[in-house]
Amino acid sequence: MNSEERHWIDHLQVLRRRWRIALGTALAFLAVASFLTWRMPPVYRATARLVVGMGLGKGVLSDRGGALESYLLERQSFETQLEVLRSEPVAARAALQLGWIDAEADADQRAAAAALAKAAIVVDHLRETRIVLVSGHGATPEAARDVANAVAEAYIDHTREQEDAARQRSVEWLTREIDQLRERLRSSENRLLDYLASEEIEGADEGERASLAAPARDDGLRAQIAAAEVEIAQLLRRYRERHPKVVDAQARLVSLRGRLHSEQQARAGDHRKLIQYRILKRDADLDHQVYEVLLKKLKEADLSAGATQADLRILERARTPAAPIAPRSARHLAIAAVLGLCAALALAFLLDSLDRSVANAEDVGRALGLPTLGAVTVFDGRGGSAPLVAALPGSLESEAFRCLRTNVRFSDVDRPRRVLLVTSTGPEEGKSTILANLAVSLAQAGRRVLLVDTDLRRPSLHRLFALSKTAGLADVLAGDATLETALRATAVAGLDLLPCGTLPPSPAELIESARLTQLISGLRGTYDFVLMDSPPAGGLVDASLLSGLADGVLFVVEPRRFDARLMRAAVRQLDRAGARVYGVVLNKAPRDDRTGLYRYYGYGLPRGGAQPAAGGQQA
Repeated sequence: MNSEERHWIDHLQVLRRRWRIALGTALAFLAVASFLTWRMPPVYRATARLVVGMGLGKGVLSDRGGALESYLLERQSFETQLEVLRSEPVAARAALQLGWIDAEADADQRAAAAALAKAAIVVDHLRETRIVLVSGHGATPEAARDVANAVAEAYIDHTREQEDAARQRSVEWLTREIDQLRERLRSSENRLLDYLASEEIEGADEGERASLAAPARDDGLRAQIAAAEVEIAQLLRRYRERHPKVVDAQARLVSLRGRLHSEQQARAGDHRKLIQYRILKRDADLDHQVYEVLLKKLKEADLSAGATQADLRILERARTPAAPIAPRSARHLAIAAVLGLCAALALAFLLDSLDRSVANAEDVGRALGLPTLGAVTVFDGRGGSAPLVAALPGSLESEAFRCLRTNVRFSDVDRPRRVLLVTSTGPEEGKSTILANLAVSLAQAGRRVLLVDTDLRRPSLHRLFALSKTAGLADVLAGDATLETALRATAVAGLDLLPCGTLPPSPAELIESARLTQLISGLRGTYDFVLMDSPPAGGLVDASLLSGLADGVLFVVEPRRFDARLMRAAVRQLDRAGARVYGVVLNKAPRDDRTGLYRYYGYGLPRGGAQPAAGGQQA
């Protein structure tokens, strides 16, 4: 089918040829799936629902920021709680509640039990809600229910324990900090009081007023100094420097400047005292503010001890499931059926593509380069014990052999066709049956026909004609019998049989004898057709030797039996022996062979005529 597009009918033919393998593969998949499903333990699932409130996990000292920051923090907190539910501490606590381990179990036992508990649960949540789903799985309904409830309770206990521990740590830290701040505040206030007492500062307000009044006194002294300098200048225009008035005026100017310097020195000292006072007062105020904040947080921690209990609770406890969720037998079998069908089709087409045997006349032409002279379907013997169907009038098989008879007569019109040899690649391809029925068909056409059983290894022609085993060809060639005594008449008019006779120890030497050549030459003048049976050509030399005595050879091929390479080797062996192979006869061919012969033969059969029988006959 390489030369033309493969028709869908050809694909159906592949399935028809490989239906046993395809069906076996599909049934194997179904059987394996059924067995595995049957071996799978049942799995039950029970689900508990938890409500995880907002603010869970929020510390005592934390404060909420803006709306966006609060939303992001709450989202992270919720995701964190889901991971806490899946954590090993919660699983270990659940295993302890379920009795899988005791309180004295070591770390390895607790880890193993926690791993089992974690493998038995699935944690999920409902979208846009703070409801958490804890699904427990178990081999029994009670086990699934218990593990879901145990994990939910263990998570609540673990979370509350962690919250209490965190709160206790916060309270302890706040208490220590408050004690330290209390001492530091007391020390700051004492330093401030000591400074006020040592510097004789009655109050911060009076000191600040004094520092503000000092610049006014400086301005008066500076005016007096300016007036004294003007007075001295006027006196110096009237008197000399040693005049008593000038000396007195200069003495007053020096006195005023001394007073100004003293006032400035005093004011600088007051400023330094005020700055030191403000530093001490600020430290005391800051310590007081921090003390008040920590004291407030401590009170909030005490008040929040019972407020967070409502943030986490079991909304719905897990109930005992009524039916298992696995194994899903219908689903498994459906998947196995689909996979089995795909595997069956793939295997069927793979085997067909790897098959090197021939299936029809086209394959014979490509593989052997020989024409197909006839095709015979599988048949059973009817009307007797031997399968001589060519003698049955109106049957498809008799028409097939008449067609073969005609094709043989016109296969090589320029050469004589008096002696024909029939062989095959291997045993049990039906060559003897084909030969016997062809002889019957030729005899029915008014020809004198002789069948010679030259298969000196496994003779069978006498059984096909229901004759007893007597002296035959081997005895004639050995000189133990004459030809006249060895010839046997059959029930078909014009058809005689020369059976094999006694099996010789060396068939090849007997076939190569000159007496056999002389015998066949003498029979040519007595009979119209001499048909010789032979052993298979593949692996034996008998057929090659006998082909030298015949005018031509018919090569019998059973479809799908032997590799095409073996058939080509057998045909080459005949060619090397100088045989003229007329063509191929397809035996046991499928009834829907693409040659169309049997559809044609079946057309117009009379009512009640013979029909092809099921079954087959090997020969």
